[in-house]
Amino acid sequence: MSKRAGIRWATALLAGALVQGCATAPPRGAGLARVDAAAPPPPVEQVYRIAPGDELAVTFPYNPELDHAGPVGPDGRFAMPLVGNLPLGGRTVDEVARLISTDLRRQGVVEDARPTVAIRQYGAVIYVGGEVRQPGAVKLTQAMDPMQAVISAGGMLDTARTRQVVVIHRTPEGTIVQRHADLRDYTRRGIATGIALQPQDIVFVPRSSIAEADLWIDQHINRLLPFSRSLNYSIGNTNAVVTR
Repeated sequence: MSKRAGIRWATALLAGALVQGCATAPPRGAGLARVDAAAPPPPVEQVYRIAPGDELAVTFPYNPELDHAGPVGPDGRFAMPLVGNLPLGGRTVDEVARLISTDLRRQGVVEDARPTVAIRQYGAVIYVGGEVRQPGAVKLTQAMDPMQAVISAGGMLDTARTRQVVVIHRTPEGTIVQRHADLRDYTRRGIATGIALQPQDIVFVPRSSIAEADLWIDQHINRLLPFSRSLNYSIGNTNAVVTR
């Protein structure tokens, strides 16, 4: 066999091997473990929980003589005739209705009271701080979100970092939970934050990076320089002023 014929034969053999390998190769992705996308975070609780200062109205459809209305005390307790002081702070209205019904049955007053509990007036507050026009306590309404809280505080300043507003919540166990809300997407694209504020929550609007840089320059350069920000000098017969 000549040298040229040998090269042609080796090339054909290699091509055949490649074709056979492609024909028997498993489809792309076969035999690989399937990696599921990360599970979405659990939905944020949207149910309002009773807080000190709330005004409650308890009505009984079959026993109107037991109807009662009043405020929840600073300790989260609600004083009710024939029942006493009930610890209602942190409970939902449905939980309160079941608690009242259970107590009335336990004391032999009504076997199946089926009360309806309504919040006549919200007394709970949240706190809004940072780059807002009127920082401080804001009255909490049902299902209030961070954007509504910021608006209640007079709106954001031009120096606000709208994409990273911080919401701080303390659980009944005392654990601090911190979440972030993107209010820029909320206003521009209608993407909800998914955060319903709870009593005593803190909404903090941080300063933008540009504003922080300007503040740093003002504090560490402009205020520390030993000379005036305006410097007068002459070039020939022309006076010039440079402002630093």
